[in-house]
Amino acid sequence: MKRHALADYPRESCGLVVAGSYRPLANHATDPAAHFRIDDADYLAHAGAIEAIVHSHPDGPPHPSAADMRGQIDSAVPWAILATDGERCSEPILWGDGVPVPDLIGREFRHGVTDCYALVRDWFLLERGIRLPDFPRDDEWWHAGGNLYLDHFADAGFSVVRSGEAVAGDVALMTVLSPVPNHAGVVLDGGLLLHHLPRRLSRREPFGPWHRQIVHILRHKDLAHG
Repeated sequence: MKRHALADYPRESCGLVVAGSYRPLANHATDPAAHFRIDDADYLAHAGAIEAIVHSHPDGPPHPSAADMRGQIDSAVPWAILATDGERCSEPILWGDGVPVPDLIGREFRHGVTDCYALVRDWFLLERGIRLPDFPRDDEWWHAGGNLYLDHFADAGFSVVRSGEAVAGDVALMTVLSPVPNHAGVVLDGGLLLHHLPRRLSRREPFGPWHRQIVHILRHKDLAHG
């Protein structure tokens, strides 16, 4: 994968993982420096056996764009990204349902892969057996007028409850230097909050200091408390 990404720089490399092996393919995009497209014949030749779709980000970030996230969801197989400057290349960043879930505590922040919403999704999957939908998003979407949480929380099965009634398993929506809620965490027993901020490791910490940032407390329909 790395050799292919370096060899194709400054174009995006692309390929498939089939039967545990990486198969480099040609990039048929009209603008291969900014996008990739795998030929339909190449894709169909391995349909049903594809374990991951791989592409590089030349001089780009080591995390998915909203378009990458949308493509991964539509393909229903994991995707991987390698960031390269033509001389160095990152390790593949793999994401998507079916990829092993990292530990909830102490994970590094990576937009779209292990960010605050990913932590909420992973907690619900591991602790409650509930698979929340993912939503494609660009990094720092709130600066571009996005409103990820308020636009989608109902689609994910949540409704608003009064903040004074928060119990373990509820989700706190918060603002961090943003006019709209751009951060989320899971309320835990013992007055704790599980959350993940950029440039920090995911952590449990006292919920109290975050009360001033809270916009809404959400409760999932499958976790209704009597």
